[in-house]
Amino acid sequence: MSQPPNRSLKKEVKSKPSAKRWLIACDILAMLLLLTMLLRLVLGQATGNAGQWLAFPVILLLVCRFIISQKASKAGESSETPSPLEVEHLRTRVAEQQQTIEEISDRTRLLLENIGVGILITDSLGTIRFIGLQAARLTGYSRSELADRSLESLFKNGTPTFSDLVTRNFPARLICQGKNGEEIWVDLWLAQVMLEKKLCYVVSMCDASEAVKAVQRRQELIAQITHELRSPLTAIYASLSILTRKDKMKPEDEANILTVCSRNAQSMKLTIDEILDYSKLEAGKLVVELNPVNLQEIVYQATESVRSLAESKTLSLKVEIEPLVVLADSRRIIQVLTNLLSNAIKHSPRNKSLTVAALTKGDRVEVSVADQGAGVSDDDKKKLFSSFAQGDDAKAIPESSSGLGLAFCKEIVNLHKGEIWIDDAPGGGAMFVFSLRKA
Repeated sequence: MSQPPNRSLKKEVKSKPSAKRWLIACDILAMLLLLTMLLRLVLGQATGNAGQWLAFPVILLLVCRFIISQKASKAGESSETPSPLEVEHLRTRVAEQQQTIEEISDRTRLLLENIGVGILITDSLGTIRFIGLQAARLTGYSRSELADRSLESLFKNGTPTFSDLVTRNFPARLICQGKNGEEIWVDLWLAQVMLEKKLCYVVSMCDASEAVKAVQRRQELIAQITHELRSPLTAIYASLSILTRKDKMKPEDEANILTVCSRNAQSMKLTIDEILDYSKLEAGKLVVELNPVNLQEIVYQATESVRSLAESKTLSLKVEIEPLVVLADSRRIIQVLTNLLSNAIKHSPRNKSLTVAALTKGDRVEVSVADQGAGVSDDDKKKLFSSFAQGDDAKAIPESSSGLGLAFCKEIVNLHKGEIWIDDAPGGGAMFVFSLRKA
């Protein structure tokens, strides 16, 4: 708490207005007396004795004014010297203000260093003068390594230059060159500020690598979907063209052509359903209704929906499931099994077999779909359940899926409070396994 000034200081402060009033009063009286003398002289009424009597009060007033002004000046000089109590009070106030400034400075620095965006401050020439913690982490450099470097040296091939950055529209997506030579996509903002009466620039950077990957994945998805829809559509168009000729064609040939059309139309429907369902899932609009259901019936419906695809590659479907009741949304689990079976069919060589089995483990049932294909590498096992992901051999398979199916399966199984993973199938190939709760 601040200390009040002492009483003597209050008295001295009060004496200043009273002395000033006395001086004004003396000036007014002296002016009145001089004006009276002037009027008497003008009117010729002044006599020698009368003029002397009027002069005495004027002289007296001037003397009084002089004395009062001298006392007031001494009082003012004494009041200009602060008392020890005032000095201590001022020191306390200065210390409090200094502490407040230091606290604000510490909070600002803490904010700049720990904010989720990388912060750099440069001078008017683009030389880095301040480095935030996130900016150092993003680039891989230490703060000492970034200090006094030019901003443009952080970007690939030194482009854009600092002058280009100043005139650029923001945000700008650029390639930052990391310490170890890696290329890092960043979204960058630049703002002009005045610090300590000097022109400076505040640079904000955030990692845009995931955003760039998402754009690339979507572009790949468009290309893959175009291929997947165009291939069966071309087959359907060619089959229907043959039917319209009505040349010498046996009834069994017509039936085969219609079967090809049906199979390709089914493939197109599965692709479109994958995209629509996954879009709903990402938007949080897809829900599951868990009820006790017969697992055998679900597996039967799923295998029947892909039987024509399996027969087109002369693949046999084996089902090894006992009567089991699980808590599930039957429609969604049929979709999961259909996706897994379609994926297994597409990656299996001809004249092989697919096996669907179930195994009880405690309060869980593990459902597996195994093929006799080339299997899945350890690297692919880690990424196959992400959106738009495919194995290394996907590009070599003309009918490989868009990569949404497995990501969709994972999200649906998660909604059932289960898990999904990939194992190596006995005897070679891949085995996709997911778990459900027993009813």
